[in-house]
Amino acid sequence: MKRGKTREIVSAGCVLGVCLFAGNALALTTVAMDNATNMAQSLVGAGVTISNATYTGAAAASGYFSGGTAAGIGIESGIVMTSGSIANLNGSANTSSGITGDNGSAGYGPLDALNPGYTTHDASVLAFDFTTAGNAAYFTYAFGSDEYNEYVNTSYSDVFGFFLNGTAVSDNQALIPGTATPVSINNVNNGANSVYYVDNESGGLPFEYDGVTVPLQVAMTGLTPGDTYHLTLAIADAGDRILDSGVFIGAGTLSEIPDPDIPGGGGNAPVPEPATMLLFATGLIGFAGYSRKKMQR
Repeated sequence: MKRGKTREIVSAGCVLGVCLFAGNALALTTVAMDNATNMAQSLVGAGVTISNATYTGAAAASGYFSGGTAAGIGIESGIVMTSGSIANLNGSANTSSGITGDNGSAGYGPLDALNPGYTTHDASVLAFDFTTAGNAAYFTYAFGSDEYNEYVNTSYSDVFGFFLNGTAVSDNQALIPGTATPVSINNVNNGANSVYYVDNESGGLPFEYDGVTVPLQVAMTGLTPGDTYHLTLAIADAGDRILDSGVFIGAGTLSEIPDPDIPGGGGNAPVPEPATMLLFATGLIGFAGYSRKKMQR
């Protein structure tokens, strides 16, 4: 077991002369999943049809969310898949020492390959076939985790992936914009690709994840109109079953039309400016001193 550690962070002051606190962000609303078909169908947008949806994992781990804009996620509604329980997303500011939903579920081999040498647990996997009327398909997502920031660059980097027509590492579509690098705790954080990261250690956003990415866009290009493709969305704990992670996928965003305002959609959207990022995470602009201890591993 890896011992927990205490992090003392004391900071003061305001950025851009604006002080906004946790009260500005409203809590998420989550609803437990009903079935795989409805979850997949809720993602469908222009020019896309889906079929043959399946779900593997704990029912409590996945479902629907709303109120994501006010909560600071930047995606208003959609589905959320976690390595624990979606019920842990309901609440106020990030005040807990850590959240864990141990579902006793198996891991997922393709996610093991994204984090070599470490076994996954508590996997949630939604898979379905889709066709598109165009030559590409896109969707919007954000990833959050309670593994931030203490367990960046460790074996406890919870992992997720979006696999197109296969389950190899090269089939993963959840990539840092303009690169072939997977989005992960180790690859998007305060030190790496930080322009895509929002730090929630201060508790400014109304959920227990200590960090979350900005909204990002998957771009599946080079498709043939009318052909059938298979998409697998998966997330799991890595290294152990402790501390939850989740991926939020926008309702109606699985579309043949990219969102020009979201990074990753064919590389058209600009990289978020630092000031934009701070305004996006309104609850994180004003910081107060605090002390918290992570759950002991």
